[in-house]
Amino acid sequence: MNAIIHDLGSWLWRLVPANPILVRVVYAGGRRLRHLWLRTAYLAILAAVVVIGVLAKQSGQASLTDLAKNATQVFQVVSIVQLAMVCILAPLFTAAAITQEKDSQTFNILLSTPLSDAQIVLGSLLSRLFFVVMLLIASIPLFCIMMVYGGVTGDKIALSLLISACTAAFTGSIAIAISVIKIGTGRTIFTFYLAIAIYLITVYLIGSQPWAIPPEAAPAPGQERMMSWLAPFHPFLALSVVLGITPAPLYGSVAHYGFPRGFFIAYPQYAYILMTLGASFVLIVLSLFFVRRGAMEGEATLWSRTFGRWSPAAIGDTNDRKPRRVWHNPVAWREAVTSAAAGGGGVVRYSMLGLGVVLGLVLMISYWTGRITLSDARNWLYLLVVIELLIALFIATATAATSMTREKESNTMELLLSTPLTSHMIIKGKIVGLVAATGPLLMIPLLSMLFFLGIDLVTGRLFGKGAVQPVIYWESILALPILMIAFTAFACMLGLQSSIKSKKTLTAVFTSMGIVIGVYAATAGCAIAVSESDAKLAATFMPINPFTAPYMLIDPAQAVSGTLSNASPDDLLACRIIAFIASLASAAIYGLVGYGMHRSMVRNFDMIIRKQSA
Repeated sequence: MNAIIHDLGSWLWRLVPANPILVRVVYAGGRRLRHLWLRTAYLAILAAVVVIGVLAKQSGQASLTDLAKNATQVFQVVSIVQLAMVCILAPLFTAAAITQEKDSQTFNILLSTPLSDAQIVLGSLLSRLFFVVMLLIASIPLFCIMMVYGGVTGDKIALSLLISACTAAFTGSIAIAISVIKIGTGRTIFTFYLAIAIYLITVYLIGSQPWAIPPEAAPAPGQERMMSWLAPFHPFLALSVVLGITPAPLYGSVAHYGFPRGFFIAYPQYAYILMTLGASFVLIVLSLFFVRRGAMEGEATLWSRTFGRWSPAAIGDTNDRKPRRVWHNPVAWREAVTSAAAGGGGVVRYSMLGLGVVLGLVLMISYWTGRITLSDARNWLYLLVVIELLIALFIATATAATSMTREKESNTMELLLSTPLTSHMIIKGKIVGLVAATGPLLMIPLLSMLFFLGIDLVTGRLFGKGAVQPVIYWESILALPILMIAFTAFACMLGLQSSIKSKKTLTAVFTSMGIVIGVYAATAGCAIAVSESDAKLAATFMPINPFTAPYMLIDPAQAVSGTLSNASPDDLLACRIIAFIASLASAAIYGLVGYGMHRSMVRNFDMIIRKQSA
């Protein structure tokens, strides 16, 4: 018995504490200056939120009750910001664990060592989660400072940190599973980020609907929001329960639902923690079966021995695939037609196209049958268009940022430069191919608008013949596609520029993502600030941003309601005309900026590539 316990303890010791991968990454990574700056930036963001929140809430002689209330509100904001940063950093750290080994061609060397599959998977996962956990631990003093004011208890701090840690473990386990199963490069991370973003946004929006709220739920004092059925399945909804924003009903009021439904409603935060930990364990076990599968490709398996005899090669069908016609610019054809680009390839793009068409049809039918009003139809259409446009911008930026770094990492840049293609043809081909590859994604919001345009055209509302206004105006169908192409082309230009200047895929992607988010956030802030002063200024500046442009073009009356509450038909028509002209001007501005970036890239392409290869 003692021998069994000794062997089990030795196995567990080598599996986690003495795991060579864990020890190597933690020891080496903890001494890197980059991780020091990352921890500093993380704590600086949280500290800035705390300081700004405390200073903004202070007003003269505040009572202890006011201080406790203000501390509670600041704690809520800090917890939400921390969870958002964990959702971004956790998959970045963990997914790069195995993809870096693959990109540097050291993964096969790792498989040749005496390390077991469990040591490889757990070492890669825990070594990367170690940095995320350290970030969470480093934020504890900030939370303890807010406990001095009152209103913040230790159990809330512990639960908020535990939800963030479980979210990191779950997203990290998914990223490790994707990296191991696909044995892919850094490009696999972008599809994963896209799936996480779609899930968080979609579930959150569904959870905010009235039919998704249990009848036993009640809002917090002075609040209107209530807990959703989906709180156990969404980190931010579960965190809202912990923070008291959407309190959960008592277990006695939901006990009639039985177990586990009653437990999920009464304790969604604990249900989320248990489910994420259980799902992480399942994903880790599943990953163990795929660690060495890529290295065993071509070897006989039970499946190949059983069904391989009926394959086309086994029965003598040796017909080659028909040749495909390449465009005049082969670089553009490769980016647009083949699966060389990131972002999931054609399967993901056309799957999203089908999903967008279904959602557009459901929204159109709901409006046609009278289930939603005109105002609700415009709000849902705006929300649908913005989400689809943001997804298209995300994929376009990620795809463009990997277009050149992919060539460098796969050692095909030398082959590309040895062809008769000039730098102008290479850059132009990349841009044309990237915009063409994003075409199916841009078709999704356009089809959603065309559905309502058909209804308005049939009923005569489009040109004002009916008593009810149209859902979407005719100029929106002309202006929005032009703006969407301009926004996407600008994002592609920024991504391609970062891809040329960077050597690594992750550096290029996150640099371009940061620039795109910064530019669009700044223009959105300017458009919103200016729109609060005058209706015509709102119609002039709102089309310059992908967030505000669909709002102004789809629902102009609501967009200018803050400055023009009782808009007459003539005033509304003037705003629509100004918005249409401003949309064309905004597209021209983005086009000119993109043209300048294109000329700069062509002019400096050879010099940058030579400097990187030196």
